[in-house]
Amino acid sequence: MMQTVVPSSHVSPAGLKAYLTANSWQLRDKPLPRAEIWERDSHEVLVPLNSEASDYPRRIRNFIEDIASQGGLSEEDVARELQYVEDDVINLRFEDARPYIPLVDASKILNGARDFTIANACSTLQRKSYHGRSRPPAARKYAETVGMGHTLRGSFIIPIVSPIGTMRPVLAESDQDPLLDVELESDYFPRRVTGVMADVLRQLQELAVERGNIPSADDLRQAVYGGLSADACAALAVMVSAPEVGDLDITLRWALTSAPPRAGGEYLRFPKESAGAIKEIGHILRNDVRISDTVLYGFVSSLDRDPDDNEGVVKVKALLGGRVRPVKMTLGPDDYHVAVEANDLKLRVVVAGTLYKSGTGVYSMPTVDLFRVDDYLPLQFRAVSSA
Repeated sequence: MMQTVVPSSHVSPAGLKAYLTANSWQLRDKPLPRAEIWERDSHEVLVPLNSEASDYPRRIRNFIEDIASQGGLSEEDVARELQYVEDDVINLRFEDARPYIPLVDASKILNGARDFTIANACSTLQRKSYHGRSRPPAARKYAETVGMGHTLRGSFIIPIVSPIGTMRPVLAESDQDPLLDVELESDYFPRRVTGVMADVLRQLQELAVERGNIPSADDLRQAVYGGLSADACAALAVMVSAPEVGDLDITLRWALTSAPPRAGGEYLRFPKESAGAIKEIGHILRNDVRISDTVLYGFVSSLDRDPDDNEGVVKVKALLGGRVRPVKMTLGPDDYHVAVEANDLKLRVVVAGTLYKSGTGVYSMPTVDLFRVDDYLPLQFRAVSSA
């Protein structure tokens, strides 16, 4: 029998445990010194904990063999499920009756996927109706990190893989303010980008496929605050129109080592004829909408509102220029309610608006266009008592 090999560098102990948790396995109470035993029904499987050990690849093969024999699966199926357990994956499936597609079409699809990724990485950092050549270094670097997975059999399926790893929730004492860590915030960037990509795809399905008419510039402004850009439209239109016939089907699969950004919209379809509407939306965004908002990710650090006022003043601690700085902003009643909830539960928030810096170095955001909980990340952040 041919042996199934999964590179040890691609499956960490955290990934193995996330896979088991997702498939209803439970950890035995008493772990071994360098391994854990997980149980389901009357079956057991051993999880190696030291990925640096010389026998770790062999332990992974044993793990796959045990899961396959106990679950009635082939070893190849288990290995395939484990392959991207720590990655967010966007599967692009192109329906086409031809036994192959010309390289020129394949090139259009891959270039479109790359441009779409870069556009949304830019929108993760700054909401703009059109990015053009303005591409922050972090967005360009992310484009070098995200990659194409093994092409799957059936139609033409290209997995776009964004390595996520394990995003652990941060715990803080109940009387302690949440802390922002520069390195951790950098680690969260890939998930935020795939979250924006998912949001943009859902918006375009609604705007270009489900609607019967092209939305106006005023209608599209709110979509830009949610991450949509002319650049993303142009890239998706290229991918949708590339195959000779058929549709573009997109499925979103989130890393098992982290909670998904949000429920719903995990399957989207863009018929070939929707390419024209997507292009037109992109033209409107580029020519008729002028938005350029700074995006902040941080924690609510203070709240101030008089009982008779609708608006309230909020300070958000966010990373600016590699340092944690407070940013003052005034919020309406709905956004203020979100800020209160985020402060109580110590949840991260994402804010988009016009950022100003005074002559004394004080940051403020007098115009706030987006304020919500940063639910691209795990929402398990919780306060624990000091007892």
